[in-house]
Amino acid sequence: MKNSKFAFLFLVVIGCYTAQAQINFPSQQKTDDGKSLYEMEFSPRLKLNGYLNLGGNDMNSQSLNLNSADPYNKIDQKNAGFNMYQTQLAWKTTYNGFSKGPLVAYVEAQWWGAPGAGGNLQLRVAYVDYNHWHIGQDWTFFGNGVPSWYNTLDWEGPNSGTWARHLQVKYYNDFGADKSWKFEGGIESSSEYLKIAGGVTPGQFSVDPIVAFTKKLHDQTGYLRLAFMGRTLRYEKDTNDNAMTMGWGVNANYKTMLNEKSYFMAQAVAGSGIGGSYTLSGALFGNGGAGNMYDAIYDQNGNFKTVPIYGGSAGIEYYFGENKRLHSNLVVGYTTMTYNATPVSLVNSKIINDNSTADFVNNNSNTNTRIALPSASINTMYDITKNFLIGLEYDAGAKQIINTDTQTSTVNRIAVGMMVGF
Repeated sequence: MKNSKFAFLFLVVIGCYTAQAQINFPSQQKTDDGKSLYEMEFSPRLKLNGYLNLGGNDMNSQSLNLNSADPYNKIDQKNAGFNMYQTQLAWKTTYNGFSKGPLVAYVEAQWWGAPGAGGNLQLRVAYVDYNHWHIGQDWTFFGNGVPSWYNTLDWEGPNSGTWARHLQVKYYNDFGADKSWKFEGGIESSSEYLKIAGGVTPGQFSVDPIVAFTKKLHDQTGYLRLAFMGRTLRYEKDTNDNAMTMGWGVNANYKTMLNEKSYFMAQAVAGSGIGGSYTLSGALFGNGGAGNMYDAIYDQNGNFKTVPIYGGSAGIEYYFGENKRLHSNLVVGYTTMTYNATPVSLVNSKIINDNSTADFVNNNSNTNTRIALPSASINTMYDITKNFLIGLEYDAGAKQIINTDTQTSTVNRIAVGMMVGF
């Protein structure tokens, strides 16, 4: 019996250390300069996701889903759960046989789903990268992708984050005397996330042109980045003819080292007609009705209007001790959208889910309604090894519906997690 327990513990330890390392498969064939002709890497990342919802949001959500809260029909129930649905697998193949540099093919998948949904395997990222060209499905470069993520257990982070995944074709290159500047330009398609309320949406179509400029700071440990985008929104006019209008957006990212034990990050986004696509509470978590952020609406007069949105987030991470294994993060965020329509129109188009006593309609008279989503997260994490982390986190926020009257639903949860890999 003792031997079987020892063997089981040994297998668990070996499994963890295997999972945290990239497994390489270099080829025997060599290029003229001695590199392997191709290299393959397999990288698993295991994540144990535990949470205690203390009320306010979608009980089945994998994260702090602020926009699922309904201030007029508040959720007071509590629930808890553990799952491995955020476990990921990544495959990377590099071919070194071309004269203009390596060709990289990358695929990343995860098991994702609410408790009881089975955690089905889904595609996260899949792209080919060669000679300054990046083609495939990846994190939108309107934001800054992985480098802009805060180190939280709630992977989706503040609701103002621009972290959706889209099909894209992008050209990038460094420039400047010291190559500290980077240019990115291309197009993305976000048609599957197009959200229009109050009218018929014709065949969805979206081609989003984007340009971004990044300046490396502090010996490449920091950066300042500014991105601009347009977004095509198709809609149906009163005459049943199809028409098209443009949404727009500006996104800024900043990271700087405060000292050898801490750094600061921030992100800001502003635009109109981009809410359902570029904020996580819309595109990735929308559950209908009050759970969605819309790109555009038809108002009470049948006029088509894009929805203005702006938001921001900031975070600081501090490392304790000489070995820097213990670290803590504080992240705050804020998002707001303005729907320019009467309360009755917003209820009829199901942007606002009214309750049986019609509180929203009866208590509000302004012809614009603002949705606000403030949030905050604080955590403590410990790195057992370089790629083996455990942590405890508290996430809190609220959804506010602001008109003549203001109604608020608070959302909060406690998260625990263990991540091994990548």
